[in-house]
Amino acid sequence: MRVEQVAPDIYNLVGAFLDSNSTVIVNDQEALLVDTTASLADAEELRSFVESELGKRVRFIICTHFFRDHVAGLKLFPAASIIAHQNYTHTYDAESFRGEEEEANFVEPDILISDRMLMRWGRYELEVFHNPGHTMSTLNIDIPGADLLMVGDNIVGDLVYLYYSTPALLKTALVRLLRRGRAHIIEGHQGVLGGETVANALHYLETLATHVGAARLSSGDDDAILEIGLDKCLKPGVAGSDFERIFHERNLRTVIERGLFAQAHTPNRQPIGTN
Repeated sequence: MRVEQVAPDIYNLVGAFLDSNSTVIVNDQEALLVDTTASLADAEELRSFVESELGKRVRFIICTHFFRDHVAGLKLFPAASIIAHQNYTHTYDAESFRGEEEEANFVEPDILISDRMLMRWGRYELEVFHNPGHTMSTLNIDIPGADLLMVGDNIVGDLVYLYYSTPALLKTALVRLLRRGRAHIIEGHQGVLGGETVANALHYLETLATHVGAARLSSGDDDAILEIGLDKCLKPGVAGSDFERIFHERNLRTVIERGLFAQAHTPNRQPIGTN
């Protein structure tokens, strides 16, 4: 597990499985976690870091959303109060994500948020706010005192993941994040990223729409969409990672299966369709 110190009293831990993040924010003898990694082995390392290395007791856990790659450690902190969006079951009940492992790790939240919550934790003020994009129950967290924005899976590297959402919903979520103007970003995976990641993801989404529209106009063949390379959609100068290429290829298949961006090439329309 990789440990990154983001700011005084803030640590981000990147698990070995799926590079899933968990963030630790310290307050005296207690700690607040944001997500709890994707595997029990990583979650055990997380617990060891918090309790043994930092000598803290976990008081709160904020879940950005309830997909299994972020909740593996909930049962390891029985004294913690779990905070989630009131519609968290929309992701927990997703058929493709209900399995033995998720059932074993599930803990019902103690505190449910509908729109927004402010809380003081140690030296920082946290604004926890509903920002539906990747899922309808996604919570994001703004920490102005650390110039840090925690975005869950609304961003995946320098792109977005379309499978559970729509282009319009994700664009709205990204615009909300962009307005925050933070220098540091922590998403669901891959560690701490620069603030430019939000603009990069928005560029990817809009450029993908343009290329999909062009592919449909030129050939009307799904194969033309599958040939859209990640590098064509990323902002110039941004190099795609292997992790991002996996999700880009999934996005292309989702575009075809669901007919996304159907209005992207229609005159007098915005680049991102409403489908």
